[in-house]
Amino acid sequence: MRNRLFRISIVAFPIFCVGVFLYMTYFNAAYDHPGKYVYKTRCAQCHGDNGEGTQSLVPPLADADMLKQHLDSLPAWLIRGMNTHIIVNGKLYEQTMYPIYMSEVEMANLLNYLAADMVHVNKYYKADSMLIIMKEYGQTGL
Repeated sequence: MRNRLFRISIVAFPIFCVGVFLYMTYFNAAYDHPGKYVYKTRCAQCHGDNGEGTQSLVPPLADADMLKQHLDSLPAWLIRGMNTHIIVNGKLYEQTMYPIYMSEVEMANLLNYLAADMVHVNKYYKADSMLIIMKEYGQTGL
């Protein structure tokens, strides 16, 4: 009986591992870019699943002219929040954005996702440069 259970576990465990790998790699859309997961959990509630914004309250991020021009300022906005009016794609937005706390890795992943998939610019951000910016603003990461 014990020997039979051992043989079953030898076959079942690799099949289980392959199943988990396939799920994480192919079937879970949140993992096609590490920054997409950060966006979906930290930003999408206000800015929309696809970065479309929320009517006249929250600006869009997808193809946003302001974000494209000031992408390097986004870490400061995330750390400090934003309490001023902005104009995005010719439209005025006055909704307050509160600070969002995240690690330097999450911030780098988020910026890389936004750059590549939302505003389509060729920029790459590293976690160590995000940590330097975070320290400048008094945040040490998580």
